[in-house]
Amino acid sequence: MIFGTPISWFINEMIAAILLLVCIAHAVRREKPIVRLLELFCYMLTAGIFENIGVWRNVYYYSVDRIMMFGKVPLSILFMEGVILYAAMLLVEHLRLPKWAMPLGVGVLASIQDMTLDPSSVFDLHNISGVMEGQWNWTKHYAGGFVDIPYFNFSGWMTMMVFYTAAILIGRRIYEKKRKDWIGIAYPIAATAATLLLLVSPVNQFLLYAMPFAEMNNKTAELTMLIINFTVSIFFLLKFARYDKPFAGKQDKIMLYIPAFLHVYAFAGSIILGISAAILPITIVALIHCGYLFLIYRKCRRRPSSSV
Repeated sequence: MIFGTPISWFINEMIAAILLLVCIAHAVRREKPIVRLLELFCYMLTAGIFENIGVWRNVYYYSVDRIMMFGKVPLSILFMEGVILYAAMLLVEHLRLPKWAMPLGVGVLASIQDMTLDPSSVFDLHNISGVMEGQWNWTKHYAGGFVDIPYFNFSGWMTMMVFYTAAILIGRRIYEKKRKDWIGIAYPIAATAATLLLLVSPVNQFLLYAMPFAEMNNKTAELTMLIINFTVSIFFLLKFARYDKPFAGKQDKIMLYIPAFLHVYAFAGSIILGISAAILPITIVALIHCGYLFLIYRKCRRRPSSSV
């Protein structure tokens, strides 16, 4: 134990904090750095509020034996979510997806990332006051799922990213058109409010659970919606991505390095911690995602920038 938290959890907190600092350092070098930082921090606020709602509703819970907490949720979870959003948004911007398709691209890339991180976190078990707990723990779920994680979890990750990215893009458009400084401060905050409203709306219940056509926590309905969500989003990502924009420098490649590192980290953690049930799923997902990232790297490195 380190400062009262298991060593593997402490390492996760430190890695999450370091990666967040990397993203912050990247953001301050971009155009309108304050606005970009607000977008990042407001997303973490959005995720923090919604994660606390999930704990309050007893859908899952986090062990409180952590160094940094936001209510009932470890800050490291929110840091990691913010890092994933930041890297995914950089990537879809680099691929120059149409504005309407960008939220879907961000959402599916983030959800795929989560499919390796979650198993290595849920089954990172330690004895806490006589109870075996993971970095987070499900209280309402069914047998099966993706490495015993309910399918709606991955659709939920996707929709939160989709809603927030869409709200941010609308805010950016208004900010660019009106050119008022206060709008640059206000729209990330408005994006938080809009995302939270959408997350508790019937729209999100349909996208996660196929409600009202199926009951909540129905494994078949959740898997069906996850397949539909992924299929539609991946189709638009592959169809509309453009690979003719070279990387500006090593720093811009964090959009590739961060997701690849997180997959390797999840895989290494599952090996070291002996999470045998997670090794094969993590390996398959990581190879597919990292293969696509490598394809992007090769294509974007070889082609000159388009004048369009």
